[in-house]
Amino acid sequence: MKLLVSLLVAGTFLISGVLMVSAQPKDGSGLTVTKCSSCHTLKRVCRSLGKKDLAAWQKTNERMVKKGMTVTDAQLATINKYLVDAKPGNDILCQ
Repeated sequence: MKLLVSLLVAGTFLISGVLMVSAQPKDGSGLTVTKCSSCHTLKRVCRSLGKKDLAAWQKTNERMVKKGMTVTDAQLATINKYLVDAKPGNDILCQ
């Protein structure tokens, strides 16, 4: 009986963890907000939305990595794509 209860509790935690991961936005907004706001305000990022293409965002974020931003290559690609696609004024970065 104790084993059954333990398995049910463990299963509940496992399912809740999976649901939490799947509930996070997959568009890169959360990652971008977290990484960019760790060093400066998001207003700074918002002002550049719609003005930079992918190459410009890559250059900017490579400079941020040299200044200490810690990201994987995959995270950096996600952030760059998000920033290229973000709409000026209506984005979470501008609120």
